[in-house]
Amino acid sequence: MLLRNIIEHLENVAPLSYQESYDNAGLIVGDRTREISSALITLDVTEEVLEEAISNGCDLVISHHPLIFKGIKSITGSNEVERCLIKAIKNDLAIYAAHTNLDSITGGVNAKICEKIGLKECRILSPVKKQLVKLVTYT
Repeated sequence: MLLRNIIEHLENVAPLSYQESYDNAGLIVGDRTREISSALITLDVTEEVLEEAISNGCDLVISHHPLIFKGIKSITGSNEVERCLIKAIKNDLAIYAAHTNLDSITGGVNAKICEKIGLKECRILSPVKKQLVKLVTYT
């Protein structure tokens, strides 16, 4: 499947317009026209996670937290974010993040946490203007 089709599905469930202003959800690294055969899903992108994706033949890493939150002025490998970017690019790994946009949907991350800790009658505290209610099924 093409990366753009996967992104289209992810953004249909959790639109980027739902993310907070400080966030950097969406495609972080990659070519939308690339064919994707397998993906690894993670909370955070780390060097170890990328090694796991590479060793398992994954083409895409879908993370909750974005690898990049603020601007980068150089990519020299001097910190983990830069090393991860270098590793992803060298190994043709796409990285996509669904963060506060996924937190902000009905049935999203926060809803799952509420369910796991036994909270009842939960709702989105600060819904995005004109937000559509979307249900997400977890299996």
